[in-house]
Amino acid sequence: MPSRRALLRSGAVAAAAGLAGCSALGGAPGPVPLPDATPGPDDWPGRGYDARNTRYSADAEPPRSEPTPRWTREFRFCHEPVVRGTRLVLNTGNEDREYTVGLRTTDGSEVWRSESEPWGYPTPTLGAERAYVTGPDCAFGIDLETGEETWRGQPCHGANTAGGTVADGRLYMEYGGYFSALDGTGRVRWATSHDAETPPAVVGDTAFVATVFTVAALDLTATARELPWEDLDDDQPAHAKREAAGRWMDPPAASNVGPRFHHAPAVDGSLVFATATGDEGGELRALARADGTERWTVSSPPSPRAGEESREAPDPVNDPVPPVVADDRVVTCLGDRQVLALDRGGTVQWTRTLEHSVTGLAGAGETLLAVTHDRSIERSGEGHGGLVALDLGSGEPRWSLSFDDHVSGVTPAGGTVYATVVVDRRNGGTVSTERLLALS
Repeated sequence: MPSRRALLRSGAVAAAAGLAGCSALGGAPGPVPLPDATPGPDDWPGRGYDARNTRYSADAEPPRSEPTPRWTREFRFCHEPVVRGTRLVLNTGNEDREYTVGLRTTDGSEVWRSESEPWGYPTPTLGAERAYVTGPDCAFGIDLETGEETWRGQPCHGANTAGGTVADGRLYMEYGGYFSALDGTGRVRWATSHDAETPPAVVGDTAFVATVFTVAALDLTATARELPWEDLDDDQPAHAKREAAGRWMDPPAASNVGPRFHHAPAVDGSLVFATATGDEGGELRALARADGTERWTVSSPPSPRAGEESREAPDPVNDPVPPVVADDRVVTCLGDRQVLALDRGGTVQWTRTLEHSVTGLAGAGETLLAVTHDRSIERSGEGHGGLVALDLGSGEPRWSLSFDDHVSGVTPAGGTVYATVVVDRRNGGTVSTERLLALS
C-alpha cells in the first residue's frame, strides 16, 4: 500500500519565504499572518484545545452534576466537533458528498453548509475567523459566520487527514507530503520533509510532532532551500532537510519494532509529554523540551526492574490516550481502566480505576472527562459506551452517563459538554448515524 506521503503529493507547493531562516524567492510577496487564535473558556478550537495540545481549558465550567441534553442533532457522522464562541463546527456528509457544517451552540440549528469537501472524519481546526479543513485535493478556510470559503492553500495539495494547529500567525500541518507553515494568503512559508501524523504542538520556534515511530522537535527557523536546478512547478517545494530541521528525536533512531506514537505530544514549561504504545502496554514519557532527554516514564503494566519478571497489564488493554496537561498535573490513561494523575516530577497524585476501558480524556476547569468503552458488551449493546466526569484535583467521581454504542468524541466548551454517540449501524457494523448531544 503506498505511503500517505506518496498519495498526498499531487503537484507543487509554493516556495517558502518570509519566516526567519527561510529562503526568500524573488518576486514572492511577504507573509500575511493569520489573526491570533488563542482559545478562551467558551472555545475548544482543535483536537488538543490549544497550540500546546494540553487538552485542557482552565476557565471552562462544565456541569458538576449529571447533565441532561439541551439539544441533540443526528448526522451520518460527526465525530469530534470543535467550538469557537457561539459556533460549533464539524465534518459530516450524506450519500452524495461530504461537507463541513456550522451550528449555533445555543440550539444546534444549522447556520451554514460548506461547498468545500473535506476528507470526512478528521476534525477541522478553528482559527479566529475561519474553520481550516483538510481535503483530498486542498486545504480550505471557511468563514465561521457565513460558511463561505475565504482561504485555500496556494497552490492546492492534498493535506494530512489529521488537520493542523494555528500558532503565531500560521497554520502548521502536513501539506502536500511536507510538514508546512501556511500564512493568511494560503502560501507555504516554510516546509520540511518531516512527517506529522496528528496536529502538532507549536511553542515559539519549535514544533513537536508524532511520526508514529518517534516524537520529534522541529526547528521552525531551519533554512528552507531550493536547489537551482529544481523546477518551481515540480513535486518538491523549497524545504529544510530532515537533518537540518530536527532538533531532537525520541527514540533517537526510528524502528519498526519500537514503540508507536499515535498522538501528538503536549508541551508545558520545560517538559514534553508523549504517550506511546509498546508490545506490553502503554507508557507516558516526560521529555526535556530543550533536548528530548527522558526525565521520567510511567507505564502499564509497570516496567520491571532488573531481575524482576514482567507484570501483566489490566484487562482489557487498548492504546494509551493523549494526556491532559493542567496547571499542576498531567493526567493520562495508559491503555487500561486506570486514570492516573501525576505531578511534574512524575509522582502519582491520585489514581481512579473505572469500570470500563478509557479511550479519551479532556479537561475543563475542575473537571476531567473520560470516554469509556465496555469491550465485554457487543458494540451495540446497552452500556457499551460511557462518559465519566471526575474531580480533576482528587479523582473523585462526579457523574456518569451510559450509552448503547461508542462515544466517538467529547468536547467541553463554556458550561456545555458536547458528546458524539453512535446510534445506528448498517449490516456489518458500519456506522450510519451519530448523534451530537449538547449536555448542560
